[in-house]
Amino acid sequence: MPKLSADKESSLSTSISFGKKGPTIKDAVKIINTTKKKVGDIKIEPLPERKKGDSFLTGTLFDNMLKISNFGPITQAGLAAIVCTVLRPVTIMFMPDKEGKTNNKYAAAHSISSGIAGFVLTTPLTYPFKQGGKYAQAHLIQNMSKEVIQRLHPHVDINSITDAAGKRLSKKHWKDYLGNKFVDDIKLVDKLPKFTQLGDASEETFRNVLKVDVDWAKQYGKSFNDVVLKDGRSLYDAIDMRNLGILVKEKGFGETQFLLRDLNYEYLEKLIKDSKDNNWGKLDIESVYTNADHNLVKDFREWKTVDGKQFKLDLDTVHVASELETADYRPRRTGLKRFDKKDKEYKFISYQDNGVNGKLGTPIDNKMVEADACNEGQMKVIEWLPDLAFRIPIAATTIAMIPWVLKKVFHLEKHKKSDAVQAQAAKPADETAQVKPEEKTQVAFKGKDEPSKFVKFIGKTFGAWVIKNPTIHKYSGKLAQLPGKLTAHMSTVGSAITSSVYVQQTLTKKDLDSDKRVTLAINQVLCFFVPTLLAYTADSKLNNFVKKNEYRYADLQRQIQAKTGKPYTEAQLKTLSEKIKGIRVLASLLIFTTVYRYVSPVLITPVANKIGDWYNERRAEKRRARELALNPNGIDS
Repeated sequence: MPKLSADKESSLSTSISFGKKGPTIKDAVKIINTTKKKVGDIKIEPLPERKKGDSFLTGTLFDNMLKISNFGPITQAGLAAIVCTVLRPVTIMFMPDKEGKTNNKYAAAHSISSGIAGFVLTTPLTYPFKQGGKYAQAHLIQNMSKEVIQRLHPHVDINSITDAAGKRLSKKHWKDYLGNKFVDDIKLVDKLPKFTQLGDASEETFRNVLKVDVDWAKQYGKSFNDVVLKDGRSLYDAIDMRNLGILVKEKGFGETQFLLRDLNYEYLEKLIKDSKDNNWGKLDIESVYTNADHNLVKDFREWKTVDGKQFKLDLDTVHVASELETADYRPRRTGLKRFDKKDKEYKFISYQDNGVNGKLGTPIDNKMVEADACNEGQMKVIEWLPDLAFRIPIAATTIAMIPWVLKKVFHLEKHKKSDAVQAQAAKPADETAQVKPEEKTQVAFKGKDEPSKFVKFIGKTFGAWVIKNPTIHKYSGKLAQLPGKLTAHMSTVGSAITSSVYVQQTLTKKDLDSDKRVTLAINQVLCFFVPTLLAYTADSKLNNFVKKNEYRYADLQRQIQAKTGKPYTEAQLKTLSEKIKGIRVLASLLIFTTVYRYVSPVLITPVANKIGDWYNERRAEKRRARELALNPNGIDS
């Protein structure tokens, strides 16, 4: 546990900050869970809880979905293609339409066109940029200027990036400011299994985690403080402390688990003050730590009370962190807190999983969190900017394809004389859908260990430029601070561009019936504004559900790995991190694509039809009135 900086010290003071979400408590009364459990029927083997959905989260289908979700624009285009070419047009065609399904056919044709054009063009245009960004991040950052490296990773020891001769070292040899191995991914935090009270633990946990062997049948009904081992020692004296902990309930933070060996000095000091009515209130805090820096906790059997006697820890209230008992994990915490600027609330500080021999790793403070948000924003720029840049030609291609789809799918044509125009409109769409041979070669999906020359070129030019650019880094951070997820923001910007082009192209497309242009344009305008509101609302409402499943997925993967008896390799951790990030990306894209491309258009189409019909009828009446005024006798001049 490093010494506290000024901002961390202030975060432990007792005060309330009023933000957008209401009062945010920095420090409140802490109550230790003192629920007692004596020796009962100790189960022989652990029975980790299985939850609904676990089989899906650990299945091959979900695993493949997460791999694909790392390519955000491509995932979005793929989901949109499924929705727009099948689900949406089928639903639209079943809707009532007083024009004899004509309005619906135009709306369905637009849907099919957008699905085809989006998927065919998005994949080859965006894939190399995503891979180029990953290449730049993995291989080029280590040779960038010290200023850039420090901006990207404020926790790095900048002196560790070179050897004694001043030669740059690869990132795997870098250190952080505490001397730990440098880890650039701060989302891989040190976690502990969800605590299990000793009275609920299995024999296997006592033997393999707590390192004690007990004949539990003979100890039935006893307090755990009085249990005797098979070798005659007391459980209290023999139990391994490393995985023992307590649960503390604090207003504003719920119930939090702490290992005894991780308790922060300032936090424990306040915990003792708030525990006047129980045994913890008698603890001499100076007896808990081995040195004046208070960064190393003694064995609990050496702790003293304020009057110099041995402090007696009540084992009947103690919990154990055992991966044998559960697949649920919680971040490893000490009591330190930080103020999260985005969520406008205080949070416990988590630690990177880079500690040595069970010690805590690097504390993930505000500087690291904010820099990581900027870095993520930069990667989103690299990944999504090509998609946004090509939205205009993709949207134009979609509009150009509508007459062709109307003719080929719905056998609907404006007039015979427009056949040539429709054929001409279809031709660019066909040509655009054909990926040039050299482009196929450039963007072909290579093995992940050897990116193509084109991908490397993108990484060394565009990717490196974005990463090094301080302005992009700054505004990426500002974008990340906005409510909602970055993926959702990128998807919304893309939809705004696309919808604008759709409306402009529709209203000026001469080979579409003039009345249908208006109806379709109204549909397109409504299909941006309404779903934007609905999508952000749905994304926000489902955020906790997504997080819950994200944590559950990560925990199940840890449990699977634990059963192998081998620790994660660096490559496995990197892959796991990408998949965990992919869950939120996939969730946002599913929500936004479903709302934008299916729910809203299906609901909006009949409304747009009515508005369009009303507008067209009104315009027709005005036209007839003008004609009547010019020819009151109805005689053709």
